[in-house]
Amino acid sequence: MALDLQRAAARRMRRLLFAAGGVIVALAVAVIALVANNGDGSTSAAPGPSSSAAPSSSSSASPLPTQSSDSGYVAPTKWANLPTGRGKKSGLPVEFGHTPEGAAAAAVASVRYGWSWDPDAAATAATVYAVPAEAADVKDAARQSTASSRLSAGVPGTGALPSGAHMNVFVIGVQWTAKSADEVAVSVLARVVYTPGSGTAEKTQLLGTTNTYVWTANDWHSKTGAPQTSPDPSDLGTAEFNSAGWSAIQEGDTR
Repeated sequence: MALDLQRAAARRMRRLLFAAGGVIVALAVAVIALVANNGDGSTSAAPGPSSSAAPSSSSSASPLPTQSSDSGYVAPTKWANLPTGRGKKSGLPVEFGHTPEGAAAAAVASVRYGWSWDPDAAATAATVYAVPAEAADVKDAARQSTASSRLSAGVPGTGALPSGAHMNVFVIGVQWTAKSADEVAVSVLARVVYTPGSGTAEKTQLLGTTNTYVWTANDWHSKTGAPQTSPDPSDLGTAEFNSAGWSAIQEGDTR
């Protein structure tokens, strides 16, 4: 019965968030993945980096792979050189350029800044990176999905987080398909490291999401659409990362 309820909750959240807009589909995936596990936020994924070293979800740092050194590091075979935003909106980078790489950069930014346990941060990113006509609906759904993500991980849905509780997001891969000059399907691969605090060990999940970005209002924005299949979420530093078609991310003059 408990498992049935968890699955039903996951289905409801999936319908809500895909209806609201693609910019927060990544967070929807996180909610679904957490709910579909043991109901207490636990997973069987490998442990991630320590909380003292893990940056916030807005960081662009390149994390080490979660694979142990015994398994051997496999260098990425592809790198994506993504542009940096030429402007800011609500403090977030925008104006990435009218190219497929620009669409990919917008998608990466939407995950980095919007995938958060801070409802204000999630709502802001939702409005910035969604198609303008859908911004209001996506903003409300982002707040709801943030609360659901927190609850599914075992922390209060609103208010201050317990001591030590955090969710850190590392974007580690990207790939895209240009459907036209003004429409690009972008897949983003993220490593999510989280804990409800109180001395609970961190858990790690690899999650991929695919959204359609369209060129409108002189920038790239995520548009509402049906769920899209994402490539296998394989970790940076593994052969599977390469075989799934992921590109490691190079931004500006750094790799």
